[in-house]
Amino acid sequence: MLKNRYDEILIGLNVGALLKGLISLKNNKSVLLIDDKRFSGRSFSSEFVSELEVQGFLRVAKQFDIAELGDIKKFLRPGVIDLNTDKIRLRVGALPFDNLRELLRKYPELINKSDLDLVYQEGEKQFNQIFLDELKRYENILHENSLRGKSQKFEFSANLPKWFKGIFQKFSELMSFEYSLDQSMKFKALLHVMSVTFEEKMKSKLTPEEMYFYFFRLLCPVYRLQDFILIAQLKRRLMILGGDFKESKIQYWQFYQGRFENLLLASFEGVISAGKVHFFTTLPEDLPFKLTSPYPFYRSVQMHVDKSSVTSYPAHHLMVVANESSLGTQRPYRVITMDEAFSSYHMPYFHMPASKPDFYLGQISELFSSDAKTVPFSVNGPHFEDVLSSTIDLRLLNKTPTDLARDLLPLTLEYEDSEVGGFEYWGNHKYYGLGQLGLMYGIMKN
Repeated sequence: MLKNRYDEILIGLNVGALLKGLISLKNNKSVLLIDDKRFSGRSFSSEFVSELEVQGFLRVAKQFDIAELGDIKKFLRPGVIDLNTDKIRLRVGALPFDNLRELLRKYPELINKSDLDLVYQEGEKQFNQIFLDELKRYENILHENSLRGKSQKFEFSANLPKWFKGIFQKFSELMSFEYSLDQSMKFKALLHVMSVTFEEKMKSKLTPEEMYFYFFRLLCPVYRLQDFILIAQLKRRLMILGGDFKESKIQYWQFYQGRFENLLLASFEGVISAGKVHFFTTLPEDLPFKLTSPYPFYRSVQMHVDKSSVTSYPAHHLMVVANESSLGTQRPYRVITMDEAFSSYHMPYFHMPASKPDFYLGQISELFSSDAKTVPFSVNGPHFEDVLSSTIDLRLLNKTPTDLARDLLPLTLEYEDSEVGGFEYWGNHKYYGLGQLGLMYGIMKN
C-alpha cells in the first residue's frame, strides 16, 4: 500500500534513480520510485562504463554501505568501443597499454618519433599498473572537487613516464586547434565521436580540465554494464530498506502556484504528493511539461533486431560513426551496437515540437543500408522504432565551466511556459562535464 505523501518521488527506473533512492533512505527520507515507461531512456554512456566510472561506483558503495555496488565487477562484461571517422577506426576498451598503442597507431602525430621506442620498451604490466594508480588518484581529486567550494587542479604524478606526459600535451594541443589552424578536421572529428560516446553531448572544444577526463576515458578499460541484473538487485535493496516501488503510468499531474502539488497513478493508488520530484530520464514525452534549454537536443530513431531488447547478454560492442562532412549537419553521427551479430542502429534527428519519428524512416533506412556495406553487420530482419534517448548540442556553447564536478547546464522544466518548482532533472544533461561520473557525484551530494 502506497503512502499519501513522500519526501521524494523518483521517476524512471535505472541505476541512477535507485542509487538516489537508497542514499535518501539511508538519510531517513521516505521514497517512492515510479517506473513509468515514458521515462525509460537509452543511455550509451551509462551502459558502456570505463574503469573511471567503476571507481565512482565503488566510492558510492563504500560511503553508503551498498553491498551490491561493492560487487560491481560481477555486473560487468568486457566491452569494445569503436570511434569511427572518415578514414580512421579507433578501437579502445582494452587494457591501458593496448589502448595507448592503438591510439598512437591511428594518430601518430601524438608522439615524437624519437620517443616511439620508449613506448615499446615500457613494460606492459608496469605501465598498466602505474596508469590505473594514476586513474584512482585522478578520480579521488575529481570527487574532492565536487565537494569543495574551490577546486584542486590535477597534474600528473612523477611516476608517469615523461613520454606519456608528452603524448597528453600533444593531445591537448591538437584537440584545442581552431578550424583556421587545422582545416583537416581529423582531431575535431575524434572529439565529436568521443563527446557523443563519453557524455552524450556534442562539443567542439574542451577546457583544460576536460582534457584530462577525455584522455583518461580514452585509455581506460571499458565494460558493458549488465544493468538489468544490477537494477533488479538494487530494487530489492530499496524495498528492504523501506522504500516503495510502483510500475505504473502517471495519469494526472497537479500544480499549484508554480509548484508541483501531487500526482495520480493509473493504477488507482489515490493522490500522492511529495516534497520533491526527481526525474531520472532523457527528455519527458507526452506530458504537460517539457525540458527546455538554450542548446538544441537531438533525439534518436533506430533499426534493431528483436533479441536486442530481451537477451540476457546485451550487446557489448559500441560503434560511433561520424563523417567529417556531416559534423555540422542535422545527421551528425550514427551509433551501432553489436555482439556476435547486429543489435541496433541509431540515427539522431534534430528535435522540434512537430518532429515525429516516422518522418525519418527513409533517412535511417538509407544510412543503414549504406553503412552495412562498410561495417561488418548483418542487415537481416531489422525493425524501425522511436527510441527514448537524446544528445544535447553544445557546439555553440560560449560559457567556459569553472568546475567540471559542479557546473550545471542551463536546463529548466516548464509547465505552461513557466518554470515549475519542486522538480529536479537528473538526466544525462544535468551537468556540463564528467558524464555519468558527474551524475554519480551529484547523487552523492543530494
